[in-house]
Amino acid sequence: MQIGPYNSREMVLCSADAGPSSQRKNPDQAQYFFPGAKWVGALRNASERLRCDFVILTTQYGLVEPHQIISPYDMHINQHRQAVTEKWHASIPALMIGPKYSLMIFYAGGCPRDEMIEVMLPTLKQQRIALLTFGRPNMFDVDKVDTIWDMLIKGTTDNAIKSILKISKRFEYYPCQI
Repeated sequence: MQIGPYNSREMVLCSADAGPSSQRKNPDQAQYFFPGAKWVGALRNASERLRCDFVILTTQYGLVEPHQIISPYDMHINQHRQAVTEKWHASIPALMIGPKYSLMIFYAGGCPRDEMIEVMLPTLKQQRIALLTFGRPNMFDVDKVDTIWDMLIKGTTDNAIKSILKISKRFEYYPCQI
């Protein structure tokens, strides 16, 4: 399947949040709030290198910008599915206003990725934003963000992206067609 080419300004990196053991004990900026979730910092650093936008998907606060101040929480998607769904259906469109983005690159780290995708995908499709995700907990393939970013700018295929991943079966791409 052909993927892209995408304009770099139309792509956004998105990290999933992490549970209480990975959170700070006091309120802080979302980008620094999860010191035990190394994937959040890895995507933040990639966004700085790539000079692109970065957001964090949290179960408690919804989709947040990196500088937003958040506080400790414990809200697992499986136990609070309805509340999380409502929060995401409100916060994703609020940050993804208009035709700004056409692709979200989502790295879930240690979170229940499939459940997160199931909840956020309908909202992304309504916003006409495609979703690309890869990796596995414990930082598998997070080091491929820059390479995948460059491939997407040039235009690539799902097989080409899979060929550079250690865990290719975790790669998924959801086009934005409604």
